[in-house]
Amino acid sequence: MALFIKSPLEKLYSKSYKLKALGSLPPALEALYTDTVFDDKSCLFEHEIISLDFETTGLDFNEDIVLSMGYVIIKNGAIDFNTSCHKYLNVQNVIKSGSAIINQITPEQLISGEDTQQAFDELLSLMRNKIVLCHAATIEKNFILHHYGLDADSTVPLVFLDTLKLERSLVSFSGNVSDLSLSAIRKKRHLPSYVAHNALADSVATAELFLCQVRDIFGKETPTLGPLYKRSI
Repeated sequence: MALFIKSPLEKLYSKSYKLKALGSLPPALEALYTDTVFDDKSCLFEHEIISLDFETTGLDFNEDIVLSMGYVIIKNGAIDFNTSCHKYLNVQNVIKSGSAIINQITPEQLISGEDTQQAFDELLSLMRNKIVLCHAATIEKNFILHHYGLDADSTVPLVFLDTLKLERSLVSFSGNVSDLSLSAIRKKRHLPSYVAHNALADSVATAELFLCQVRDIFGKETPTLGPLYKRSI
């Protein structure tokens, strides 16, 4: 008798419901457990995809914090620019000299920013029933988990697709994987230049790259979620 082998998506949901069974999840995370369960064979563009980017003080989610977040939604296979959003978070005295040089965020922008808890709760509410898209998705995923008091090994029912890992899967056979930064990949693909290290600009740039990658992976076939998720983990 053949053994039933769970797909990566099925494993995600299985682990996430084990976490829920332990209880004590924050309400914002509890709300992610909806009736919508993404299927490996479901058509990708039947679902909305939120392309997300954080600008942070660094990459250590235990020590660093989120300064700004930007996102835009892909609907029916196209970027809906009417959904674009850019938020600075109201945090003070946290900007490191290195990150300030990179992302050009000033203390004045943060002082007038949105309450951090409110911004994260609104973001998770928006993520409900959507696929999440990021470049180097571990960053956004871990900062979200840490904000809600969970460690990096925790699993919640958020399906992350990762343009960095998708690109690596496309070029690994050639051995040319030295630079997988968002700007480098876009340049290689002759996509237009953009203002890097701005959360909204990065989220739009990620969405544009993703649509190119989907065409490369599926060609004229209907794109499905399962293969993309498998390449993204």
